[in-house]
Amino acid sequence: MPSVVAGEGREVSQVDFLQDRFHLTRSEARVVVHLFHGTPLRSSAEALGLKYETVRSYLKSAFLKTGTHRQAELVLTVFSAMRDANSPALPVSPRRMVG
Repeated sequence: MPSVVAGEGREVSQVDFLQDRFHLTRSEARVVVHLFHGTPLRSSAEALGLKYETVRSYLKSAFLKTGTHRQAELVLTVFSAMRDANSPALPVSPRRMVG
């Protein structure tokens, strides 16, 4: 996919960005990019020339690495990371003020 993300003054492919940002494998990142662009999981498997079960496995691994549990949450996390390339990779919980 030709889309790129500007980060640290350079442009990188979305796959490379996700690999660097979330420590995804290239295969996991390719699946996540397809989902990010709205491609259903089965169609992603076909487009990538992979079995559906393999793509599901990559998705589960991506969930673990991004701290997400659902596809919509994963896409939102990726969108947020791409929007602000200098933000933390995983959401940081706000600290409660003790007073």
